[in-house]
Amino acid sequence: MPRAGARFAPGAIAVLALLAGCRTAPVPSPVIQGPGADAPWNEQRAALQRVDAYSLNGRVAVAAKGQGFSANLRYHQLPQRADLALDGPMGIGGMHLQFDERELSVTNSRGETLDGGAARAEIESRLGFELPLAELRWWLLGLPTPGAVADGEVETREASDEISGFTQRGWHVKIDSRMPALGFSLPQRLTVEREGARLKLLVEQWGP
Repeated sequence: MPRAGARFAPGAIAVLALLAGCRTAPVPSPVIQGPGADAPWNEQRAALQRVDAYSLNGRVAVAAKGQGFSANLRYHQLPQRADLALDGPMGIGGMHLQFDERELSVTNSRGETLDGGAARAEIESRLGFELPLAELRWWLLGLPTPGAVADGEVETREASDEISGFTQRGWHVKIDSRMPALGFSLPQRLTVEREGARLKLLVEQWGP
């Protein structure tokens, strides 16, 4: 005689299979779609200021205190935090940063994870300057940080009215060239510099 609960009606089996499928289905990545790389810049800028998640891969060249290095760069912006990885032959062996508005952690090439002030000191000793982390998510998109005062007028291209440069927190950000990506005209070559420090970024790929 079969044990109680050992048999199920076909309809119940179908429901269980559907529920199992729901539990294992991957969460879709957020879809970023701008108004188009040829859309008026005011429309693009308004849409970009609502973007809270994106990623990019590229290469960066850093010069500071009379020395320099180059590295591969991977950056992933999420709504509440950001991940930044520097890899390759750059004289510092690689770093992985995770940060948000309140917290910062750095994992160095020796596998050590540092937090807070120790993490900031590690970044400065490796790069030669303090990285403007709070502004980075906007500067990479080619935008001044919303709500923050710019040091002087924002520079624009006469033909398209696109932002070509601006200065904030003593850093000058220059968008040297752009590329169509994610429905926007996004920076392809970007220079961020102040006295004694310069970063030149080449974006090879934008993604969600």
